[in-house]
Amino acid sequence: MTSVALAALADDIAPTARGWFLDLLQCTVAGEGTDHESARRGLDLPELCRQVVGQGLWLLYEEVLSNRSLRAGTAFEVLTVVEPDRARLQGVREIAADWLPVCCRTGSCDDELHDLAG
Repeated sequence: MTSVALAALADDIAPTARGWFLDLLQCTVAGEGTDHESARRGLDLPELCRQVVGQGLWLLYEEVLSNRSLRAGTAFEVLTVVEPDRARLQGVREIAADWLPVCCRTGSCDDELHDLAG
């Protein structure tokens, strides 16, 4: 599911669909746990999703910087969970400040989502 959402963002899809896939990515990377059967097998599904999304960071940066779906905030919030380079994230925060929601401009979403992701 995570790979499909990233692939969709790489395509030219309608802004409404872009928003839906960004919401889906946000849910998968900020998940609070995994189902019982997966946990029994030693799988951490949210962590696996974060690893997949980490391979598509450029798609999220493009989404933030282009603001084409008007969902730059959601893309940025996903980045706060999966981007290890905090200086790069801060640089994008400054560039995109005019169209990011207040929580993204101030960094308050960083702590909330990062805490959920573990």
